[in-house]
Amino acid sequence: MNSGIYEIKNKINGKMYIGQSRNINKRRSYHLWKLRSNNHFNPLLQNSFNKYGEHNFEFIILEECIWMW
Repeated sequence: MNSGIYEIKNKINGKMYIGQSRNINKRRSYHLWKLRSNNHFNPLLQNSFNKYGEHNFEFIILEECIWMW
């Protein structure tokens, strides 16, 4: 499990969504599920995803952190 900071970047206009998670892989799957079902909690990201299509977005890990329980 990797925790840290990530971005979802629009390859067309360079705009990005920045987030953090204790489990980045799980969060990536969650974002994709919400975006594909047109039900994301961030309307700006959802509108952009709908307009430009999934293939014009990339998920980038900016910083990985060690999570200590």
